[in-house]
Amino acid sequence: MTNSAAYPSWTRKPSFRPAIAGRAIAIVFALAAIVAPSAQAQAFTLLHTFTGPDGSEPAAGLAMDRAGRLYGTTVYGGSSPGLGTVFQLSRKGSGWVLNRIYNFNGNSTNDGGRPFAGLTIGPDGSFYGTTYEGGGGCSLTNRGCGTVYNLKPPASACKSALCPWAETVIYRFVGGSDGAQPGYGNLVFDQAGNIYGTTSSGGVSGGTVFELTPSNGGWTESVLHSFTGGSDGAIPWGGLVLDKSRQPVRDYV
Repeated sequence: MTNSAAYPSWTRKPSFRPAIAGRAIAIVFALAAIVAPSAQAQAFTLLHTFTGPDGSEPAAGLAMDRAGRLYGTTVYGGSSPGLGTVFQLSRKGSGWVLNRIYNFNGNSTNDGGRPFAGLTIGPDGSFYGTTYEGGGGCSLTNRGCGTVYNLKPPASACKSALCPWAETVIYRFVGGSDGAQPGYGNLVFDQAGNIYGTTSSGGVSGGTVFELTPSNGGWTESVLHSFTGGSDGAIPWGGLVLDKSRQPVRDYV
């Protein structure tokens, strides 16, 4: 069952270009010192301006490791075919240096594309995220229904500035009851290591809330809720927050 009949606009690739001024998108880092009862002025420092080959149009927030390095995604740009990147920003002297650590290629079986969501640091210290497209086997579009992926640094030390990380697709959405096209929401983990997220389409008719559970070296998906487009809502573009009873993992590398 697909979404296009009941909600023809849901399966289109979202366009947020008007909300972002051009390809050269600047990441700004806000350093704010708050002293009660009054707040000091905030200072904004430009860390990097994207040019296209290094990525274009970041749509999500950043993750930070214990060393103070920043990690994020871009929806477009990178090397051919320009389906987005994962990048690292590291301090160098008084500035910051960007390293593109992964380039999505949208391969029909092995990779995703268009990562609207940011990165989540898992309990194993590696990064997890979703892509809106790619993965193959999609009943909604020939661009693929999206993926959940894991990204790890190289096993040995890098000997060059360009040092790609290793990506593993841990789940491929097919656009049926399992959901399709994850949006802007980051993944979350519980203390047992299960992953939770949302898809903007698929399911009954309006997206899903899903869980991925480790199983025999892989991952098994369970749909926790399938939105109907009625009183329960539809098209969940955001992510999830686990309440105190689930004790969400707050782990950092």
